[in-house]
Amino acid sequence: MLADELKRLKALVVDPNAFMRGLVADSLRRLTVTNISAAANALEALTIGRTFKPDVIFVDWDAGNMSGLEFTREVRRNTTGISREIPIVLLAGIIDHDQLMAARQAGINEFLLKPVSAQHVLSRVEEVLLRPRKFIDSRNYVGPCRRRKEDPAYAGPWRRLTDEPQAKAAPEQSKENAFKLRAIVDNLSQYADRTTTDRSTGIRGMYRMLNQHAEEVATLGDDVIMRVWNTALRYIEGVGMTDTYDVDVVKYHFQTIAIILDMPAEAFLHRTAVANELERLVAKKIHSAHEKKTDVA
Repeated sequence: MLADELKRLKALVVDPNAFMRGLVADSLRRLTVTNISAAANALEALTIGRTFKPDVIFVDWDAGNMSGLEFTREVRRNTTGISREIPIVLLAGIIDHDQLMAARQAGINEFLLKPVSAQHVLSRVEEVLLRPRKFIDSRNYVGPCRRRKEDPAYAGPWRRLTDEPQAKAAPEQSKENAFKLRAIVDNLSQYADRTTTDRSTGIRGMYRMLNQHAEEVATLGDDVIMRVWNTALRYIEGVGMTDTYDVDVVKYHFQTIAIILDMPAEAFLHRTAVANELERLVAKKIHSAHEKKTDVA
């Protein structure tokens, strides 16, 4: 898309998680999209959408007081004041075949895996705006046509709603190593949750574990996971004991590692883009924390 087209684009982001809303909005801003509105739940989004008139909506699978699919069905019923034909992109961390079919039946245009990156946000925006599918208004279904051109020779990763889930790919690490890493990540997540009630102990526990297992993670040979691991360390070192510390940022790192473990080898570009986004985000957070500290001084 041309820069002028992106600047004119109006996007609505619906997600109960403030950090995730900010991450999607930040990805859009990196694409020069500045006309962005955000909502913490579906009901708020319906109110905003009537006056904001977005060109595209990004909605999480869990949209607060209703699911992303319920929100989509409401829009498609033409009872909300939002155009029933508006492109809707569904955000989710993982999806199985049954969820995929339910999303298609609800009228979702595209699907975007979390963690997100500006590159993949742009690909979905271009897909729904530059290559829109015919809108179907039938007795049993309302939404974009569920059929699209298929290339039997295509061997890329599973990205679109119409793709059948591929066979589970063999993990890059052995099952034993992946199991150990998931156990470590679970413990780190527990420490992250603890920071909401005992911040000092939780942060010190995470920092100790991240340092303690860094060498072990390095031996797995997954450069992307190692980058995410180091980014979590830098974030805690940079803002862990300041007022700008955000537990959602830390937990997002651990969730990202768990998701990367399940990604097939051919998703290399997606995995790398995620690591790039986290490194950029953490650098921005640390810079903001230092600026705030300087202002206070």
